Formats: sequence, C-alpha cells, structure tokens
Amino acid sequence: MFKFAKKKVARTASKIKQTATKQADDLEGIDPKTYARRWWILAALCLTLLGVMLANSSMNMALPKMAIDLDLAQLDLIWIVNAYTLVFASLLFISGAIGDRYGRKIAMQCGLAVFIAGSLYAGFLAQSGAELIIARVVMGIGGAFVMPTTLSIINNTFPKRERAQAVAVWGAVAGVGMMFGSIISGILLEHFTWHSLFYFSTIIAVIGFIANHFLTHESRDEKESPIDWLGGILSAIAIFGIVYGITEAPSAGWTDTVVATSLIGGFLTLAAFIFWELRAKSPMLDMKLFTNRAFSVSALTLTLAFLAMSGVVFSMSQLMQLILGYGPLESSLRMIPIMTPMMFIAPLVPKLVKKIGARTTIAIGLVLTAAAFIGMTTWTQDMSYGHLLITLLPLIAGIALAQTPATNILMASVPRNRSGMGSAMNDTTRQIGGALGVAVLGAILSATYENKMIEVAHNFPEQVREGLQSSLAVALQVAEKLGPMAGDMVRTAKDAFMSGMSDSATVAACIIFVAAIVAFVGLPKHQAKNDDTI
Repeated sequence: MFKFAKKKVARTASKIKQTATKQADDLEGIDPKTYARRWWILAALCLTLLGVMLANSSMNMALPKMAIDLDLAQLDLIWIVNAYTLVFASLLFISGAIGDRYGRKIAMQCGLAVFIAGSLYAGFLAQSGAELIIARVVMGIGGAFVMPTTLSIINNTFPKRERAQAVAVWGAVAGVGMMFGSIISGILLEHFTWHSLFYFSTIIAVIGFIANHFLTHESRDEKESPIDWLGGILSAIAIFGIVYGITEAPSAGWTDTVVATSLIGGFLTLAAFIFWELRAKSPMLDMKLFTNRAFSVSALTLTLAFLAMSGVVFSMSQLMQLILGYGPLESSLRMIPIMTPMMFIAPLVPKLVKKIGARTTIAIGLVLTAAAFIGMTTWTQDMSYGHLLITLLPLIAGIALAQTPATNILMASVPRNRSGMGSAMNDTTRQIGGALGVAVLGAILSATYENKMIEVAHNFPEQVREGLQSSLAVALQVAEKLGPMAGDMVRTAKDAFMSGMSDSATVAACIIFVAAIVAFVGLPKHQAKNDDTI
C-alpha cells in the first residue's frame, strides 16, 4: 500500500514537473509575473510611444502662432520642426545599444525624463526661437531613447506565439501617431495657445513614465555585449547628414551647397560605418543580417510603406484646405475616418499571416497601396471628400497589411538579446522612408506645379509671376488681385497642383508595385519552423 502510494506521488510529481517545464518552454524564459501583465505593459508602452510621435507631428499647425508670438524667421520655424526629427533619427542606433547593454526600461525612463524636461521648458520658459530649438533638440534626445526601447521591451515581454499580435498593435500606434498629432494640435490650437501642445506632450509622457514604472519589467542583453561607440558615432553622423539633406532638398534644391555637402558627407560616413561594422567584434549593426532575405526585404518594405504614408500626409493638408476648402480644424477632423481603420486592421493582420503567409500578406498590402496611388491620379480640383475617402482607405489598409508582418519579420531576424539593434533598424527605416516620401514625392509635385504655372504666368510682371509659381497657397492670394482674370487663374493654379499630385502618385505607385514584386520573390515562401512571422 505504502509502495503504491509512493509510486503515485512520484508520478504526480513527475507530471507537475513536466507541466512546469512545458509552461516555462511556452513562456520562452519570460517571468510568469511579467507574462501575466503583458497586455498592460503593452498599453503603457504604446501610450509612451504615442507621446513621442505626437511631439513630432503636432508642430506644423502651431508654426503661424509661434511666428507671431515670438517674432520668428522662416529659418527658425524650419529648425523648430526639423531639430527634433534629425536628433531623434540620428541617435536611434546608439540608444538601442545602450538599452540592450544597461537596461531597456531604465533607458526608456531616462529618455522620458529628458523628453519631459525639454517639453516643460518649451511650454513654460522658452521666449525665443533659439530657446525653442534647443528645447526641441532635448526632446529629440529623449525621444530617441524611448521609441526603440518600447519595441525592444515588447520583443522580450511576449512569447513568439503572441509577439506578432503585440508588434501589430505597436505598429498601428506608430503609424497613426503622426496623423493624430495634427488632429490633436488642431483641436488644441482652436481653443488655446501653442504652449498647450507642449503641455499635452508633457502630460502623456508623465502618465507613460508612471505606468511603466509600476508595470514594465527590466531586461537587458544577458551576454552583456560591449557598446560599439565608434559605430554609434558614425551611424549618428551618417543618418543626420542623409536625413537632413533629404529633408532640405525640396526647398533648397538638390544642388544647394549645404544640401549636397550634407548628403555626400552622410553617404561617405555611412560607407565608413559599414566598413567598421564588418570588422568590429561587437558591431552596432551586424551587417550579416542583410544577407538574410527576410531582414533586408522587410527593411525595404518598411521604408517604402512610410515613404508612401509621409508623401500622402505632406500634401493632404494643402489638398484639404486649398482644394476642398476646409479649415485647419475641420481638415484634421476629417482625417480621423481615414486613419482610424489602421488601429483595427493592424491587430487582425497576424491572423491573416497565419493563413496565407507573411510574404503574400505583405505583397497584397503593397499592391493595394499601389492601386490606391493609381486611384489618386484620377483626383481633380472638383473632387469630393467621398472620392478622397474611397481612395485613401485602401491605401491605409495596404500600409497596415505590409508594415505589421514586415516589422515582425525584421525583429524576428535579430537575436533577442540584441533587440535594441532590431528596434533601431526598424525605426530608422521609418524615419528615412518618411524623409524620402516628403522629399521625393514633394519635389515631383512642386516641379510639375511650377512647370505648369510657368506656361501661364510668363506674361505677368516678375513679382506676380514669382508668386504664381511659388506655391498653391501663395498663387491663390496673388490670383485674387488679378481682377477679371482671378477666377481663371485660381482654377489654373488648382489644376497645376492636382497635376503635380497625379505625377507624384504615379511615381509612388510604380515604386510600391516594384516593392511588392521584390517582397513576393524575396521573402521565404514557407513558414519557418517554430516561427509565426514568415
């Protein structure tokens, strides 16, 4: 009897041990307490990410009020916007490496503290353009430590079977954040001063800081890989030069001395960075990853997806206000039905990936995006809001289908202990894609508009001619002073603008369609063993 009971206890203990082992394997080393609150952690991280995204996208609408209150020059306004983006993009790789080495949570929280300090100074103390620019630089430094670490923490909080879903939610927040920034800024500026934008950023960041303090766990590279400081410096200089050159080219021209120097210096430094990384013992970015088709194709997909989105956002405010006739606030509110579906589509994408595979999902998303751009070529100045809505909803859906699995593939291609490296690469593709979207598609739009207007403005005095050719907003003001010719000139200027949008949309459609072919051919066909991403 005693012997039988002893055997039964042994079998029970063995089953318990097997169950515990299986649960541990299912959690992939994630602490059970952390796993139990994983979705709350995701919510805190997404709130933190949203605060960083809003700080960048909310500035444009506030510039006129800033210029009046602080007597700012055009150069001041440009740098108030660009200082944040340039510093943010430049520090992504080094901030990701610091998070991996010394702790992702502490890096994120320190970044949030710096971001809050810069935002508070801008809102309460800044009295000049120089002070605002410095505050925005400080905010950019803080933001650079927040965005990559949020994705790194997600990668170390969710097991593989749930990671795609979590990354999809993160990607949706990152995707719509820039659009919601303009919406929120429009609402705030309707009732308050421009200072309210910085107050709002501060409130979101403080809530995120507190939530992450209590919810989020610490994680770091268990191998304690040393930081490649030289690689970090070279990557910062290279990204700064390239992003600055691309950003300034549409207004200054590609042959401008500063733009050309910035681009040449950026690409030369990039070459030096690659040369160093191939020889470094613990590289900031492992160049061998680019021999992995899944990694390189997903990086290309993300770059082009954000190229498309940024190109659309760049021209949309002008289209809404100058062509459709909506005010700033109404324009912002009318973008809500266009962008909101991404929040609902992105979390459903992992289920689609499991059914048809990542490469097919990405290819379908890119084809859908390209088709939407083709639809944009049919837009005219007589179009309605309904026409715009019908065209842009497929575009947003296509971007959601493409970017969600691409982000997951990119992160899955990087060793989990180097999640910061994968996060930095993911975020850098977004920043460069966004800059390219504004630069390339914006330049095409501007060139077509200017060429069209040259044909009709050559008989006018030089001052009038320059006004008509400069931009649609200026042309409409100049045209109103032309007496009997005003109506025809207004219509001509709007037609020229819509022709420019059509040309830029055509180029975008071709680029995205080629990317769809590359994704379908380049990504692995079959799902990798124990991997839900491919």
